[in-house]
Amino acid sequence: MDNHTGDIRRARRALLTGPRSHRRAGTVLVTAALLSAMTAGVAHADRGTTGSEGGSQGQEVFAQVSISQSGGSSGGGGSLTPTSTSWSPPACYYAPTHTPSEFKAQFEDYKNNTPLHSGKGEAVRWHEETYGKASEYEDHNLRKEGEGMWWRGHMNMSHPDLEGRLACNEPPFWVDFGDAPPAMPGVITTRMLSEMAYQALRVPDTEVELSPVDVQTVNLDTWAWLDGATFGPVSVTASLAGWNLSATTTATPTGLGIEPGTGDARVYPASGTCPVNGDGTIGTPYSSPRAEDTPPCGMRYLRATTGRSPYPMRATVTWEVSWSGSDGGGGDLPDGVYGSTQDMTVQEVQAIVR
Repeated sequence: MDNHTGDIRRARRALLTGPRSHRRAGTVLVTAALLSAMTAGVAHADRGTTGSEGGSQGQEVFAQVSISQSGGSSGGGGSLTPTSTSWSPPACYYAPTHTPSEFKAQFEDYKNNTPLHSGKGEAVRWHEETYGKASEYEDHNLRKEGEGMWWRGHMNMSHPDLEGRLACNEPPFWVDFGDAPPAMPGVITTRMLSEMAYQALRVPDTEVELSPVDVQTVNLDTWAWLDGATFGPVSVTASLAGWNLSATTTATPTGLGIEPGTGDARVYPASGTCPVNGDGTIGTPYSSPRAEDTPPCGMRYLRATTGRSPYPMRATVTWEVSWSGSDGGGGDLPDGVYGSTQDMTVQEVQAIVR
């Protein structure tokens, strides 16, 4: 059994057996039984079904939360790793997922296609009492089609905290468009949208420009730099259609860290971190008039790789992250880092043509 399947089974078991003293056992049963088909959707975090597209950035698709990015690169790159170990995006959250007709259709599919031995009978009775024709919602709120949506819990399957993923286990609840959802843990806020946007950020690969380009030389300085056009600010906006909630999270590069891949090397500057220049670039491209200058960003290898593997030079950009919300909220989020490794071959000669 793979980890994905195991997570789903543990989620179902937790919903069935978790301590819910303030609620009838039937409520917990129906939450598990009726949402068992959804559980796979939670694991994959289904796309929105009402015109508000889900957003995917390689890790997670957020149901009914639209994700859009500006800046950065459409190809390559990856997600930021927060520098703070005490912070992470939400483990679970509540979001709008179904119109009334979609909610009813899903229930009818469950009722017609689920085996009896799964406990369907009790689940169907509870659902009809809660959401059916004789309930306060008068048949899944069909009369309010277009006026709001049903919300339910979603797991962030990228999150390592399994218990936290299972925390959003309330049954589906209704919220009119424009109304504030219930004030309870896990309901989406602009701060939470900013965290989702953080997780969806994709920054460019950190492959630095070098001079010399292909092969380095012992005791000859190597110049390194990054193009400001590629490494400008990157923004992601996460928005919740129908409730006028959105947050924009912006990552701005603040420096390039260089690890030459061997102790037999010298880095410039000595701190190993190249700051961002005023024009957004990092480092300075080599030019022949500066042949005798020390590079503002780069390294010097003191030992050749002859007869051994290339040195794994690691280049890592640190990104400062902030957010602003549609409700006026905003602030800082933890810095993030993203880097890549380049093989460095170092030869032992007395001269080189750049």
